Amino acid sequence: TAMGSNKDEEDGARKRIVSLLPSITEILSSLGVASQIVGVTHECDHPPEALSGARVVTTSDIAPHAMTQEEIHEAVCGSLSNGMSLYGIEGAALRDVRPDLVFTQSLCDVCAVSYPVVLDACAKLIGGGRPEEGAGGDGEGSGAAFETELDPRVVSMEPENLRDVLESFHVAARAIGTPEVVERSVRVTSDIEAGLDRVRSATRGRLAPRVGFLEWHGPLFTGGHWIPDMLRIANTIYPMAESGDRSKAITDDEFVDLDLDCILVGPCGFSLERSLRDTLAMWKKKPWWRELRAVKEGRIFALDGNSYYARPGPRLLQGTGIMAACVHGEEVAKDLGNALAPPSGYVRVTVDMYEEG
Repeated sequence: TAMGSNKDEEDGARKRIVSLLPSITEILSSLGVASQIVGVTHECDHPPEALSGARVVTTSDIAPHAMTQEEIHEAVCGSLSNGMSLYGIEGAALRDVRPDLVFTQSLCDVCAVSYPVVLDACAKLIGGGRPEEGAGGDGEGSGAAFETELDPRVVSMEPENLRDVLESFHVAARAIGTPEVVERSVRVTSDIEAGLDRVRSATRGRLAPRVGFLEWHGPLFTGGHWIPDMLRIANTIYPMAESGDRSKAITDDEFVDLDLDCILVGPCGFSLERSLRDTLAMWKKKPWWRELRAVKEGRIFALDGNSYYARPGPRLLQGTGIMAACVHGEEVAKDLGNALAPPSGYVRVTVDMYEEG
């Protein structure tokens, strides 16, 4: 969806872009417009070329890397129940970067600045918005005049499944509007689809195990949205959600009753190191964990959830390859290679690792 009244720019004009979601920053970079990104979020960390000339325009009320999963969950629930957003926009910073296009999302208020907050911030930039602090109170001052020059178009990405994620490349390209970018979006998504076909081929004919995906384990949350699609491509049976389903809480008993062959743990927004640490902590936090068949057989895998699963962007391809490598073993991992199943994105968690921890 989009909001804005900008006149169509001539082909080739360089729009100044603000990305309010890490996945969108990655999508825009894959489309070759990294140098046009002038504003990003505090969570944007990839790729480097998209960050060098961009200013951080968001704020956060939580510091997740210094909190337990339970503390984060409590803070999120408290904020959402009060109708508050966890994240904010620095109005002055947004004004300073003078965006033509603002990409955001309305799918998940836990992942990024909420859509209403974005619309409100952009509305204050356009004619009729409040004058810049320090400008004349009658609206005639230089601050108000500066604001009337700004009328950014807001484009909201709302992918609910893997097909939607691929379509979002084209949505972004059309918003940017140049023929070169539109053509590139076709090439980029074709390459991703070809990679996904390689994963299908590498796993075809193999036994499809029952696999679980935990997006969070304090409390337990299922992997939803595009995760079921990825697991299907990796030739698994995923009993926890269907394509497009939202992630949801699941009780410990419900999870134990699934009696899964293999469990993938990719906490939303967390690195592989943090994912591994929190997975090892399950041994003491939840005594039933050590009784799981998958734990005893060493078929638990900690994943880089931040890079390969939480972000609906180009690296979901590698995330799918990693799933296939974890579930089907070394032969498939070797077949896919490091480019499709990067070893830096996962680690097998064996019983002796818990005991050492």
